[in-house]
Amino acid sequence: MKKTKILFLFILFFLFSASEKSENEESLFFYVGDQLEIEFLKHGELYMKNENFFIKKIDVELANKAIEIKNGLMYRSFLKENRGMLFLLTNKEDIHQINMKNMRIPLDIIYIDYFNTIVLINKYVYPMNRIEKINEINIPRIKYILEINAGMADKWGIQQGKTKIFLTNTNNKY
Repeated sequence: MKKTKILFLFILFFLFSASEKSENEESLFFYVGDQLEIEFLKHGELYMKNENFFIKKIDVELANKAIEIKNGLMYRSFLKENRGMLFLLTNKEDIHQINMKNMRIPLDIIYIDYFNTIVLINKYVYPMNRIEKINEINIPRIKYILEINAGMADKWGIQQGKTKIFLTNTNNKY
């Protein structure tokens, strides 16, 4: 009888410690995203101009593949002022893949048409917010989306309908 009680207590202890370990492993899995930090990879340079005056040159990381478009700037705690991510859209469905899920920094999101002209600036989009202004534009016109730090569009003088972009030095990535 005493051996049975000891065996029973041992089994209970084992089950309890195993379930506790499982919970710890699950919580560890869920918090990995909080620890992940993705580095910026310069793929090219983007120049912006208003009429005949260049207003800014920034380094850009390009996103062309489906997974790159889906991930975007996720899991990044900062973005230097003179950097951005340029999404190269191949079809109109790509635009719906871009969201602020798992974002850590606020952004200005800039929509660019096939004439390399900025057609919409969605300013100060904060992490985890839905991007709502997308319905205000004609999606088939959009060829690129540029994400930069929040406030930079105003600071650099980027204007809807007036600012054009030029991409150079793409290191043959795209």
